[in-house]
Amino acid sequence: MAEHVFLPDEPPKPLRIEYDGILYDGGDWETYPVRQGWHSEPRIPKFHQGKIPEEYHPAIKSWLYFGLLHCVFGDALDQGDFLVSEEGDGDGEEKGEQRQYLTTRNLEKYMGSAKEWKKNGYGPRAVEIVGKVCGQLPRYTPYLSPQLGFAIQLLCQSLWYVANKRDGPQEKPAHVVNWMFLRPNLVEQMVQNGWCPLDAEKCRQAGGEVDTAAYLLQLVRTKAAWNKRDHAQCRKTECIADNVDESLYVTRHVDEGCSCEHVQADIPALHEILEEGGIPLVEITPPEEGGEYTIKVVKKRTSTRYASISHVWADGLGNPHTNSLPNCQLGLLYERARMLLTDKEYVPKYENGPYGPLHTGAARLAHRAFGSKRGDDTVLVWIDTLCIPHAREVRGLAIQRIRDTYLGAYRTMIIDSEIRQVHPTSASSLELCLRVIYCSGWIRRLWTLQEGLAAKSRLYVLLADKAVNVSTIADELLTKHQKGKIPLLQERIVYLAVGTWYSYFQHTIDYASKFERFVSFVASPFVPGEDLSQEQLVSWNWFNVATRASSKDGDRPIVLAGVLNLDVGEILSVKGSDERMRKLYSMLDGFPMNVLFLAGPRFEDDGMRWAVKVCRYTAEVQYLGGGPGKITPRGLHVTGIPSWVFEPRKILDMRRHREEHDRKAWDDWNDLPVAEDLPDNLLLLKTREPINISPDETPGILLHEIASARPGELHNCALVSLQTTEDDVHYARYLSVGTIRAFDFSKSAFPEDGYLIWGSWEELQKPEWVVG
Repeated sequence: MAEHVFLPDEPPKPLRIEYDGILYDGGDWETYPVRQGWHSEPRIPKFHQGKIPEEYHPAIKSWLYFGLLHCVFGDALDQGDFLVSEEGDGDGEEKGEQRQYLTTRNLEKYMGSAKEWKKNGYGPRAVEIVGKVCGQLPRYTPYLSPQLGFAIQLLCQSLWYVANKRDGPQEKPAHVVNWMFLRPNLVEQMVQNGWCPLDAEKCRQAGGEVDTAAYLLQLVRTKAAWNKRDHAQCRKTECIADNVDESLYVTRHVDEGCSCEHVQADIPALHEILEEGGIPLVEITPPEEGGEYTIKVVKKRTSTRYASISHVWADGLGNPHTNSLPNCQLGLLYERARMLLTDKEYVPKYENGPYGPLHTGAARLAHRAFGSKRGDDTVLVWIDTLCIPHAREVRGLAIQRIRDTYLGAYRTMIIDSEIRQVHPTSASSLELCLRVIYCSGWIRRLWTLQEGLAAKSRLYVLLADKAVNVSTIADELLTKHQKGKIPLLQERIVYLAVGTWYSYFQHTIDYASKFERFVSFVASPFVPGEDLSQEQLVSWNWFNVATRASSKDGDRPIVLAGVLNLDVGEILSVKGSDERMRKLYSMLDGFPMNVLFLAGPRFEDDGMRWAVKVCRYTAEVQYLGGGPGKITPRGLHVTGIPSWVFEPRKILDMRRHREEHDRKAWDDWNDLPVAEDLPDNLLLLKTREPINISPDETPGILLHEIASARPGELHNCALVSLQTTEDDVHYARYLSVGTIRAFDFSKSAFPEDGYLIWGSWEELQKPEWVVG
């Protein structure tokens, strides 16, 4: 099943979705339930909802899957083209037993060319039947296995996309949208297949549709034999699998059976270079016959060409005790770095923009000149294990210069234990891009963010036997997409991969060169031409930092400051995670206003209650959007946010009413004149933690506006206490994040908790607020 997302290639690990339904009878789709007996008349169920007897379930499966195909392709459909029989392998099923599985290997054949598609009128029929099937899925999901439900969604998504591509954009009803994108059950299926819950959730939040999940689930994921880490304890907001306990850390050899000696860097030389304002590198010299690699600490010069290494500490290439690595690891670094620095295969290629060929030619000449210039066998490398000393004072100096270190590197090489199991000859560009984005430990680690950003087009990932340029893959895929060279049924996956890559690695305030900045602008539809504001950069990179793992929250403001091109030294000058975040805020002029709707611990002093204490998600993964808010001594100044201000007597605390039997409060609230308009003027507010609203307070509710949501639906909001109003600006104290929705007694049970409020959606206004 789902082979179509890999065509013309074969999926490495095809999905096996069993089909135990019947074949479709070829008749009218609407009346099929009547013919099969679970409806008495069209659209009139014979049985109560949710209680259709099991004998009808095979027909339901046929109706929603093969009936869908028949409505589009008519009598030309051979249902056998979408089924394959296989013998059981004895693993959970009887060996030799024949079982039927769904396949989409022939789906592209039925879709044919655009000309045939239009000639046969497939588009309108596809749009109509997909809308009907998506409308029925909520009702019939209880009779489908999660796998078959996924198969139906995938078929709907593929037909809908092709119809929109070939026949023009169609209006997409809400129920169709709902079934196109990854749902929690698909995220859970990915987790059951060994995925980190955070990776699966990031894919869903990035707008991944079901075809992306199908692609990812068919990748073979192989770990190094020694890697016993799993994601059993990870959550959808945080990966902890690669967090390191330094007291138990093991610096690994290239091969597990190796016992070669460590080679030590010159620590006094590291200190001297850093104290003089420089950046230390290690010069690796290969051994003479029977000897060992040697290293010499040297100072980085302006014209120095070196390879910087970006790796996952949990993979064993670090050393928490001293600046040394095993001789075999030096050998690996030497061989791969030497190829990156000298082999003509590793000259960057710029295919986009009018000056791409010119820039590529200049890079090739410079690369060749460097290879002949050195005239010896040494290689210059920067890796934190050897180049960042452990003494606190000089360590801080090295950390401040990490961004400059990666900006100045001629090549940056990613070393990730899972990606190293991939062979370049068997992996497409799309697969490599998605593996780095969603399968690598490297993408999940905090410190690798600024390393990847600084590397720009010089970012390479080490596979099983060679390194490939992963930073140019997005541009390569985008170019193929624009030229129509991407298979039709992979286009959505490619677009998501490219968009995700750009959101991670293109949005920086300071590009390595003006030319790089120009190339990024002309090559990418995701990067605006004008200068990026600080708030935009915070929005993009907050998600990048918050979804990455670190055993120390105090490191997060360091990395975020580095990405934003702020003075990292100021962050390092203070101790503690909270104080470092406070310092970071003090270095910014503004902040995205949707921080008001983020869950998480906040500062408790006046003027800072709007600010979360840690750049990490504690409840839900969400992008930090919204317009810019201005940071002032009295709080975050925001405009344009819809909000209410309520009299205290219009709010009833249900928890206190139930627990304390506060009958008077209920009577007073219920006797308000607005009570006559029940249920049109009633809202239900729930906060993340209980808040006692004093009778002397004037509550305000700021609404997280969502364009596609209706007033009756659940909205995120922030509860504040209005302190004063000056020159039409409301000054308020932040209380809590929560949710709010319209409440109807006739449709909902009496709430157990939360706050019932006399108020309506029509009362929303957009005054200016300063929330502190």
